[in-house]
Amino acid sequence: MNVITPSFKLLPLIKQSFWVWFLLVINITTAYASLLITPTRVELDQRARAAKVSLINTGSETKTYKIFFRNQKQLPEGGYQYLTNADEIANFPTADNMLRYSPRQVTLKPGERQHIRIAARRPKGLADGEYRSHLVFEALPNRKAEDNVSPGQSSVKVYVNLAFAIPAILRQGEIDVKVEMSQVKMITKEVKGEKHVGAIISLERQGLHSSFGNLKVFWKDTIDGKETQIGKLNNVAIYSEVVSRKVTIGLPKHSIKSGYLHVIYEGEEEYTGTTFVDTVFPINAKDYSAEIK
Repeated sequence: MNVITPSFKLLPLIKQSFWVWFLLVINITTAYASLLITPTRVELDQRARAAKVSLINTGSETKTYKIFFRNQKQLPEGGYQYLTNADEIANFPTADNMLRYSPRQVTLKPGERQHIRIAARRPKGLADGEYRSHLVFEALPNRKAEDNVSPGQSSVKVYVNLAFAIPAILRQGEIDVKVEMSQVKMITKEVKGEKHVGAIISLERQGLHSSFGNLKVFWKDTIDGKETQIGKLNNVAIYSEVVSRKVTIGLPKHSIKSGYLHVIYEGEEEYTGTTFVDTVFPINAKDYSAEIK
Protein backbone atom coordinates (compact mmCIF):
# COMPACT_ATOMS: atom_id res chain seq x y z
CA MET A 1 0.00 0.00 0.00
CA ASN A 2 1.26 3.44 -0.79
CA VAL A 3 0.15 6.69 0.82
CA ILE A 4 -0.74 9.33 -1.74
CA THR A 5 0.64 12.78 -0.99
CA PRO A 6 -2.12 14.74 0.72
CA SER A 7 -3.56 17.83 -0.89
CA PHE A 8 -4.63 20.63 1.42
CA LYS A 9 -5.90 24.20 1.57
CA LEU A 10 -5.01 26.89 4.08
CA LEU A 11 -7.96 29.22 4.69
CA PRO A 12 -7.37 32.11 4.95
CA LEU A 13 -4.17 32.07 2.85
CA ILE A 14 -1.20 32.40 5.17
CA LYS A 15 2.50 31.73 5.18
CA GLN A 16 3.16 28.02 5.76
CA SER A 17 4.91 28.24 9.10
CA PHE A 18 6.56 25.46 11.05
CA TRP A 19 3.57 25.08 13.34
CA VAL A 20 1.15 24.69 10.45
CA TRP A 21 3.26 21.88 9.04
CA PHE A 22 3.69 20.38 12.51
CA LEU A 23 -0.08 20.20 13.04
CA LEU A 24 -0.55 18.85 9.52
CA VAL A 25 1.90 16.01 10.15
CA ILE A 26 0.13 15.12 13.40
CA ASN A 27 -3.24 15.00 11.63
CA ILE A 28 -1.83 12.85 8.82
CA THR A 29 -0.24 10.40 11.26
CA THR A 30 -3.49 10.08 13.18
CA ALA A 31 -5.54 9.54 10.01
CA TYR A 32 -3.13 6.93 8.72
CA ALA A 33 -3.31 4.98 11.97
CA SER A 34 -7.13 5.04 11.97
CA LEU A 35 -7.68 2.98 8.79
CA LEU A 36 -6.76 -0.68 8.54
CA ILE A 37 -6.86 -2.10 4.99
CA THR A 38 -6.62 -5.84 4.28
CA PRO A 39 -5.29 -7.12 2.02
CA THR A 40 -2.89 -4.44 0.84
CA ARG A 41 -2.83 -5.91 -2.66
CA VAL A 42 -5.67 -7.37 -4.74
CA GLU A 43 -4.78 -10.03 -7.30
CA LEU A 44 -7.15 -11.76 -9.67
CA ASP A 45 -5.71 -14.56 -11.77
CA GLN A 46 -7.63 -16.67 -14.30
CA ARG A 47 -9.08 -18.81 -11.50
CA ALA A 48 -10.39 -15.87 -9.48
CA ARG A 49 -13.30 -13.75 -10.65
CA ALA A 50 -13.91 -11.77 -7.47
CA ALA A 51 -12.14 -10.44 -4.39
CA LYS A 52 -12.88 -8.26 -1.40
CA VAL A 53 -11.04 -5.63 0.60
CA SER A 54 -11.83 -5.01 4.27
CA LEU A 55 -11.72 -1.55 5.80
CA ILE A 56 -11.67 -1.11 9.56
CA ASN A 57 -11.86 2.21 11.37
CA THR A 58 -9.42 1.79 14.25
CA GLY A 59 -9.70 5.43 15.30
CA SER A 60 -12.01 7.26 17.68
CA GLU A 61 -13.85 9.37 15.09
CA THR A 62 -16.35 8.56 12.36
CA LYS A 63 -14.64 8.81 8.96
CA THR A 64 -15.93 8.87 5.38
CA TYR A 65 -13.88 7.54 2.49
CA LYS A 66 -14.46 8.07 -1.21
CA ILE A 67 -13.32 5.09 -3.30
CA PHE A 68 -12.10 5.28 -6.88
CA PHE A 69 -9.46 3.95 -9.27
CA ARG A 70 -6.31 5.84 -10.13
CA ASN A 71 -3.74 4.81 -12.72
CA GLN A 72 -0.08 5.24 -11.90
CA LYS A 73 3.19 3.65 -12.93
CA GLN A 74 6.18 2.70 -10.85
CA LEU A 75 9.47 4.52 -11.29
CA PRO A 76 12.86 2.76 -11.23
CA GLU A 77 13.59 4.29 -7.80
CA GLY A 78 10.34 2.87 -6.42
CA GLY A 79 8.10 5.94 -6.39
CA TYR A 80 5.04 6.47 -8.58
CA GLN A 81 3.99 8.77 -11.38
CA TYR A 82 0.31 9.45 -11.99
CA LEU A 83 -1.00 8.80 -15.50
CA THR A 84 -3.06 11.88 -16.26
CA ASN A 85 -3.60 12.13 -20.01
CA ALA A 86 -5.34 9.82 -22.47
CA ASP A 87 -2.16 8.82 -24.31
CA GLU A 88 -0.38 7.74 -21.13
CA ILE A 89 -3.35 5.67 -20.01
CA ALA A 90 -3.86 4.13 -23.45
CA ASN A 91 -0.24 2.95 -23.53
CA PHE A 92 -0.35 1.41 -20.04
CA PRO A 93 -1.93 -1.99 -19.17
CA THR A 94 -4.63 -0.60 -16.85
CA ALA A 95 -7.19 -2.82 -15.14
CA ASP A 96 -9.91 -0.37 -14.11
CA ASN A 97 -11.91 -0.94 -17.31
CA MET A 98 -12.12 -4.67 -16.46
CA LEU A 99 -12.89 -4.32 -12.75
CA ARG A 100 -16.16 -3.43 -11.01
CA TYR A 101 -16.41 -2.56 -7.33
CA SER A 102 -18.94 -1.50 -4.73
CA PRO A 103 -19.66 0.53 -2.70
CA ARG A 104 -18.13 3.75 -4.03
CA GLN A 105 -18.13 5.52 -0.66
CA VAL A 106 -18.20 4.32 2.93
CA THR A 107 -18.72 5.94 6.31
CA LEU A 108 -17.17 4.04 9.20
CA LYS A 109 -17.89 4.57 12.86
CA PRO A 110 -15.09 3.78 15.34
CA GLY A 111 -14.44 0.03 15.26
CA GLU A 112 -16.73 -0.51 12.27
CA ARG A 113 -15.79 -2.78 9.34
CA GLN A 114 -16.84 -2.55 5.69
CA HIS A 115 -16.11 -4.89 2.77
CA ILE A 116 -15.38 -3.54 -0.72
CA ARG A 117 -16.28 -6.18 -3.32
CA ILE A 118 -14.38 -6.33 -6.60
CA ALA A 119 -15.37 -8.37 -9.66
CA ALA A 120 -13.40 -8.98 -12.87
CA ARG A 121 -14.82 -8.96 -16.39
CA ARG A 122 -12.19 -10.22 -18.80
CA PRO A 123 -12.77 -9.56 -22.49
CA LYS A 124 -12.37 -12.44 -24.90
CA GLY A 125 -8.91 -12.80 -26.35
CA LEU A 126 -7.22 -10.87 -23.54
CA ALA A 127 -3.46 -11.09 -24.11
CA ASP A 128 -1.25 -12.74 -21.51
CA GLY A 129 0.28 -10.27 -19.12
CA GLU A 130 -0.51 -8.14 -16.11
CA TYR A 131 -3.05 -5.32 -15.90
CA ARG A 132 -3.07 -2.93 -12.94
CA SER A 133 -4.86 0.05 -11.50
CA HIS A 134 -4.73 1.36 -7.94
CA LEU A 135 -7.79 1.42 -5.72
CA VAL A 136 -7.80 4.67 -3.77
CA PHE A 137 -9.46 5.33 -0.40
CA GLU A 138 -9.63 9.08 0.06
CA ALA A 139 -10.57 10.39 3.50
CA LEU A 140 -13.05 13.22 3.25
CA PRO A 141 -12.33 16.02 5.75
CA ASN A 142 -14.80 16.61 8.55
CA ARG A 143 -15.30 20.28 7.74
CA LYS A 144 -18.17 20.64 10.20
CA ALA A 145 -15.84 19.82 13.06
CA GLU A 146 -13.05 21.94 11.62
CA ASP A 147 -15.38 24.94 11.26
CA ASN A 148 -16.54 24.69 14.88
CA VAL A 149 -14.49 27.55 16.31
CA SER A 150 -15.63 29.71 19.19
CA PRO A 151 -16.35 33.39 18.40
CA GLY A 152 -13.33 35.64 18.83
CA GLN A 153 -10.83 32.79 18.40
CA SER A 154 -8.26 32.98 15.63
CA SER A 155 -7.73 29.78 13.70
CA VAL A 156 -5.98 28.18 10.75
CA LYS A 157 -8.21 25.80 8.77
CA VAL A 158 -6.25 22.93 7.28
CA TYR A 159 -8.35 20.80 4.93
CA VAL A 160 -6.51 17.54 4.35
CA ASN A 161 -7.43 15.08 1.61
CA LEU A 162 -5.42 12.07 2.74
CA ALA A 163 -5.62 9.02 0.51
CA PHE A 164 -4.35 5.46 0.62
CA ALA A 165 -3.90 3.33 -2.48
CA ILE A 166 -3.50 -0.41 -3.01
CA PRO A 167 -2.72 -2.14 -6.33
CA ALA A 168 -5.54 -4.08 -7.99
CA ILE A 169 -3.96 -6.56 -10.39
CA LEU A 170 -5.61 -8.68 -13.05
CA ARG A 171 -3.20 -11.37 -14.24
CA GLN A 172 -3.62 -13.28 -17.50
CA GLY A 173 -1.59 -16.42 -18.21
CA GLU A 174 0.73 -18.43 -15.99
CA ILE A 175 3.15 -16.51 -13.76
CA ASP A 176 6.15 -15.37 -15.76
CA VAL A 177 8.77 -13.43 -13.81
CA LYS A 178 12.48 -13.66 -13.12
CA VAL A 179 14.63 -11.33 -11.02
CA GLU A 180 18.40 -10.97 -10.87
CA MET A 181 20.66 -8.65 -8.91
CA SER A 182 23.13 -6.71 -11.04
CA GLN A 183 24.89 -4.31 -8.66
CA VAL A 184 25.33 -3.18 -5.07
CA LYS A 185 26.45 0.33 -4.20
CA MET A 186 27.45 1.02 -0.61
CA ILE A 187 26.38 4.46 0.62
CA THR A 188 27.04 6.55 3.72
CA LYS A 189 25.52 9.64 5.25
CA GLU A 190 26.78 11.67 8.18
CA VAL A 191 24.14 12.91 10.63
CA LYS A 192 25.22 14.96 13.65
CA GLY A 193 28.76 13.68 13.38
CA GLU A 194 27.70 10.03 13.15
CA LYS A 195 28.12 8.07 9.93
CA HIS A 196 25.22 5.86 8.80
CA VAL A 197 25.62 3.08 6.25
CA GLY A 198 23.22 1.73 3.64
CA ALA A 199 23.14 0.10 0.23
CA ILE A 200 21.52 0.68 -3.14
CA ILE A 201 20.66 -2.70 -4.63
CA SER A 202 19.94 -2.88 -8.37
CA LEU A 203 17.39 -5.55 -9.32
CA GLU A 204 16.65 -6.57 -12.91
CA ARG A 205 13.22 -8.04 -13.74
CA GLN A 206 12.27 -10.15 -16.76
CA GLY A 207 8.94 -11.61 -17.87
CA LEU A 208 5.30 -10.55 -18.13
CA HIS A 209 4.49 -10.20 -14.44
CA SER A 210 5.51 -8.33 -11.29
CA SER A 211 7.51 -9.66 -8.37
CA PHE A 212 6.61 -9.19 -4.70
CA GLY A 213 8.67 -10.13 -1.68
CA ASN A 214 10.99 -9.23 1.16
CA LEU A 215 14.62 -8.18 0.85
CA LYS A 216 17.11 -9.44 3.44
CA VAL A 217 20.75 -8.39 3.73
CA PHE A 218 23.40 -10.37 5.58
CA TRP A 219 27.05 -9.63 6.29
CA LYS A 220 29.90 -12.13 6.41
CA ASP A 221 33.17 -11.00 7.94
CA THR A 222 36.45 -11.97 6.33
CA ILE A 223 38.00 -12.49 9.77
CA ASP A 224 35.71 -14.97 11.55
CA GLY A 225 33.47 -15.95 8.60
CA LYS A 226 30.34 -15.45 10.71
CA GLU A 227 27.21 -14.29 8.84
CA THR A 228 24.65 -12.01 10.51
CA GLN A 229 21.56 -10.20 9.24
CA ILE A 230 22.10 -6.44 9.06
CA GLY A 231 19.04 -5.23 7.13
CA LYS A 232 15.53 -6.10 5.99
CA LEU A 233 12.97 -4.40 3.76
CA ASN A 234 9.46 -5.84 3.45
CA ASN A 235 6.95 -5.52 0.61
CA VAL A 236 9.45 -4.88 -2.17
CA ALA A 237 7.56 -4.80 -5.48
CA ILE A 238 8.95 -4.63 -8.99
CA TYR A 239 5.97 -4.01 -11.26
CA SER A 240 5.71 -5.26 -14.80
CA GLU A 241 6.45 -1.84 -16.35
CA VAL A 242 9.84 -1.69 -14.59
CA VAL A 243 12.82 -3.57 -16.04
CA SER A 244 15.37 -2.33 -13.51
CA ARG A 245 14.69 -1.07 -10.01
CA LYS A 246 17.06 0.42 -7.46
CA VAL A 247 16.16 -0.38 -3.87
CA THR A 248 17.72 1.69 -1.07
CA ILE A 249 18.02 -0.07 2.27
CA GLY A 250 19.47 1.17 5.56
CA LEU A 251 21.99 -1.02 7.37
CA PRO A 252 21.87 0.28 10.96
CA LYS A 253 23.94 -2.58 12.42
CA HIS A 254 26.75 -2.18 9.91
CA SER A 255 29.96 -0.16 9.77
CA ILE A 256 32.55 0.50 7.10
CA LYS A 257 34.67 -2.63 6.63
CA SER A 258 35.56 -5.33 4.15
CA GLY A 259 33.68 -8.58 3.80
CA TYR A 260 30.80 -10.13 1.89
CA LEU A 261 27.28 -8.79 1.42
CA HIS A 262 24.69 -11.55 1.04
CA VAL A 263 21.39 -10.38 -0.50
CA ILE A 264 18.23 -12.52 -0.54
CA TYR A 265 14.97 -11.47 -2.23
CA GLU A 266 12.24 -13.91 -1.17
CA GLY A 267 8.72 -14.00 -2.58
CA GLU A 268 5.58 -13.57 -0.47
CA GLU A 269 1.90 -14.52 -0.78
CA GLU A 270 1.46 -16.13 -4.23
CA TYR A 271 5.27 -16.23 -4.51
CA THR A 272 5.79 -17.90 -1.12
CA GLY A 273 8.57 -20.47 -1.44
CA THR A 274 10.20 -18.63 -4.35
CA THR A 275 13.67 -17.16 -3.95
CA PHE A 276 14.15 -14.54 -6.66
CA VAL A 277 17.67 -13.53 -5.65
CA ASP A 278 20.34 -15.21 -3.52
CA THR A 279 23.63 -13.49 -4.32
CA VAL A 280 26.88 -12.76 -2.48
CA PHE A 281 28.95 -9.66 -3.33
CA PRO A 282 32.51 -9.00 -2.11
CA ILE A 283 32.78 -5.56 -0.50
CA ASN A 284 35.92 -3.55 0.22
CA ALA A 285 36.22 -0.65 2.62
CA LYS A 286 36.90 1.70 -0.31
CA ASP A 287 33.49 0.83 -1.78
CA TYR A 288 31.77 3.05 0.85
CA SER A 289 33.03 6.27 -0.74
CA ALA A 290 29.67 7.24 -2.28
CA GLU A 291 27.63 9.49 -0.03
CA ILE A 292 23.85 9.83 -0.42
CA LYS A 293 22.48 13.33 -0.01
